[in-house]
Amino acid sequence: MRASLERNSTWPVLTAMALTLALSLLAVAAPLRLPEGQGFPAPFFPLIALFVWSVRHPHFVPPWLIFITGLFQDLLTGGPLGMWALSYLLAFAIARLRSTEPSAREFILLIARFSVMTGIATLVAWIAGSLSIGQPADPTSLVTEAVITLIVFPAFCWLFARKRERTTFS
Repeated sequence: MRASLERNSTWPVLTAMALTLALSLLAVAAPLRLPEGQGFPAPFFPLIALFVWSVRHPHFVPPWLIFITGLFQDLLTGGPLGMWALSYLLAFAIARLRSTEPSAREFILLIARFSVMTGIATLVAWIAGSLSIGQPADPTSLVTEAVITLIVFPAFCWLFARKRERTTFS
């Protein structure tokens, strides 16, 4: 028997991915405010979303999508144009040099790979930001955001692995 057309459709996946990326960009653009008026550093939600989707459906995360996501993050956060676009592209390019992609069940490998990507993206963003202002930028807020991202990521990774188990074994 043939599978139904609904089951083979890529539209639900593409819609979920677009919605996830849009929400992650909005979450970065609207950080929480502390009582003193200072912003609370937000995790790199777009990097988390891109990474999770690239593990789940690598063929749906081409370089142009990574670039556009980074560009939107630059526009929404008021950073130097191209800073996050360049940092995400380089981080993914280096991370994709490996021949095998970890599966959702390889929790520790996913976290390790994401940690390397976050480190690369943070370093490239700092270099690009420093070049845009003509002097070394203060890395404190960028490093704080990277650390918060690494603290938050295992929860997303666990949810992704649980979702994958339910869809695989159902």
